[in-house]
Order: sequence, then structure tokens, then C-alpha cells
Amino acid sequence: MVPSSTAPTAEAVSETLMPAVGTLRRLLRRVAGPFVTSAPVEVSTSQREVLVMVGKRTGRSVAEIADELGLAPNTVSTIVTQLVGAGLLVRETDPQDRRVGRLALTPAAQEALDSARARRRDVLHEALHRLGPRQLADLAAGIDALEALAEELRALERAR
Repeated sequence: MVPSSTAPTAEAVSETLMPAVGTLRRLLRRVAGPFVTSAPVEVSTSQREVLVMVGKRTGRSVAEIADELGLAPNTVSTIVTQLVGAGLLVRETDPQDRRVGRLALTPAAQEALDSARARRRDVLHEALHRLGPRQLADLAAGIDALEALAEELRALERAR
């Protein structure tokens, strides 16, 4: 926790923010349960990220997903091939540019993603209800700060 007696420095926030965000994500994933599918393979974190990106906007290409996730296109292509093989993604040729494959979730993947999202939301709501009003207000204020931080990180990424 960053000491509250003095104004926090960027260094102090950095040292506490990364572990806190990582812990929060891992705990939420563990408490809410895994991304369960009827596929014969377990879905890795990288595969789940690709599924989430496709679920946010159907029709994205491998290159668009790679750019958004900050991964090499060949890495995302390998993940997509695995997910197509597992029956979780469909890759269709773009009618405007036959070199580009457009991605969509299968119904099974959409159902699994919706279910996982609902479980996480329910667990998060339950945990938030256990907090006091001051803690909720602090979290709400922190969300704006996290969004501003994300925008600064995007700007740094573009500049590099």
C-alpha cells in the first residue's frame, strides 16, 4: 500500500500497482472459476485473451488482434489455429481481400465466454458489496486514474 501521509511518488505507485493488479486478476479468475468449454483442450490465458478480443468485435483479423494485444502476428496466428482446431473460433476469408482471414466465435465459445464473464461479474459484485462506502468511493476514483494511465501507456507504445 502506498503511504497516505505524503503525496505518492510515481516510483511508489509503480511498485505497488503492478503486484496489486496482478493479484486482483488472478484472484478474480480463481474465485470465478476457469473459462470452461466443451473443447477437448484447456484454454490458456493467451487463448482466452484472443477469444475475448474476437468476442468484443467479430470480424477482426489476426493482425488487428496481434496489434491490440501487443503480440507478433505469427504468435496470434498459431493461437488462432489452435482455437479453430478446438472448435472455438471460425476463420473466414475476407471477401474484399482474400489474403485476410476474419475471425468469429463459435456458439460454444460465445456461450463459454458469456458464462465466464457473468461468473466474474457476480464474484466482483459480491466482493464489492463487502467493502465500505469509503473504499468503494476510492475504487471509483481509481478507475478514472487507471483509464488515464492506460492512455499514457498507449501513447508511450505509439511513440516507440
